[in-house]
Amino acid sequence: MPPKSLRNLSQTAGENQSGFFPGLSDRDFLPAPEGTTAEFVVRCVIPSLYLFIITVGLLGNIMLVRIFVTNSAMRSAPNIFISNLAAGDVLLLLTCVPVDASRYFFDEWMFGEVGCKLIPVIQLTSVGVSVFTLTALSADRYRAIVNPMDVQTSGALLWTCTKAVGIWVVSVLLAVPEAVFSEVVQIRSLDNGSFTACIPYPQTDELHPKIHSVLIFFVYFLIPLAIISVYYYHIAKTLIKSAHDLPGEYNEHTKKQ
Repeated sequence: MPPKSLRNLSQTAGENQSGFFPGLSDRDFLPAPEGTTAEFVVRCVIPSLYLFIITVGLLGNIMLVRIFVTNSAMRSAPNIFISNLAAGDVLLLLTCVPVDASRYFFDEWMFGEVGCKLIPVIQLTSVGVSVFTLTALSADRYRAIVNPMDVQTSGALLWTCTKAVGIWVVSVLLAVPEAVFSEVVQIRSLDNGSFTACIPYPQTDELHPKIHSVLIFFVYFLIPLAIISVYYYHIAKTLIKSAHDLPGEYNEHTKKQ
């Protein structure tokens, strides 16, 4: 049985070497009282929302990939990136969402040692594919506007496919450390019981979770955001300059629009 309160959790953690269990939120240790509205929300409403998200997400993304694969006219560089993004979303919907939803039904980790090693890798891979694809798509849109003739070359499609595959390879490699450090542990509670948890960091050092969080923030958020912002800044700058360089009457008409 898991601890019944955060106070018990903190006392349990204090008996451990590190006293720190990242990845375990308040929600994991505060079960809703039986027969209450909160219990109804946790047991019925939230799982229904998860099921709706998974169903709609899978249908939409799988249909999108199918259209791009079966329709040769749709096989352009931007659509390849969009298909890549959809594939990453499918992977996320099949792994991250169900595992997250399982925490509303089970009081401990239910996917074993293999799941503890594999699931975080798959989840971080899907996040990497989505983030890096959006970054590559912004670069592709920049080149399409600034140097449109380069995008129309015969080798552009093959080069885009190569970049899409490269995004998957890089995303998997960056996610491998998740499998190295994640482990299943038994956490003791005050009633002399124990429960199983998947801990994403070594328990012997509090520095690891801090380094991990900083790296995730920079690699998957800050750096891609900066790159995307720079590209779209130059796209906007180029479009504004082009609008001002249009011939007189057409330029006035464009400004009015």
